[in-house]
Amino acid sequence: MRKLKYMLFLFISLLGFGFVYWLWPQSDNLPILDKIEHFQMEEVHGDLYHTNNNKVKLVTFFYTNCPDVCPLTMIDFKELQADLKSEGMFAKSVELVAISLDPENDSSLVIKQYAKAFDADPAGWKWLRGTPDQTKKIASNFQMQYQKLEGGFFSHTITMYLIDSENQIRGLYEMANSNKPVEKEKILQDIIDITKKD
Repeated sequence: MRKLKYMLFLFISLLGFGFVYWLWPQSDNLPILDKIEHFQMEEVHGDLYHTNNNKVKLVTFFYTNCPDVCPLTMIDFKELQADLKSEGMFAKSVELVAISLDPENDSSLVIKQYAKAFDADPAGWKWLRGTPDQTKKIASNFQMQYQKLEGGFFSHTITMYLIDSENQIRGLYEMANSNKPVEKEKILQDIIDITKKD
């Protein structure tokens, strides 16, 4: 029964993602889809993270016990990190941001160890955690849906968000799965495009 609910949730999430994607205005410029409210959150490597830092961000939500889409997405983030460094943009004008959905399990130490497994450079790859209430509020800010299941697992929408320097959402992308990796080339080009215009 739990598996059926999980699969139903994922199906609805994918359907919603597809609906939003196909309704986007089709143009050479990335549309402004929404704007997130400024927030601050603990960055596990020591600093308080502020979204009002005038940088472009690719944001994803994760939890360290996630068995599938999260680790696959982090592998793609690792490759994007290398690409952004090659472009001279990493940490200077662009950041990768990963926000834990499970702060009760994902302590700072647990997230640090998880980040290390993906060779994350904390200069430009930020790992955030907050209280459960803070996490819910921030997820809602992104219109991101998630639900805790038995056994320490979560069902969650699988959307990543491209945010410009004014905290406007400029792109939505699917997280990776076993059959479909993240569209790294498109994401990188979109990042380059909006960074040049910002």
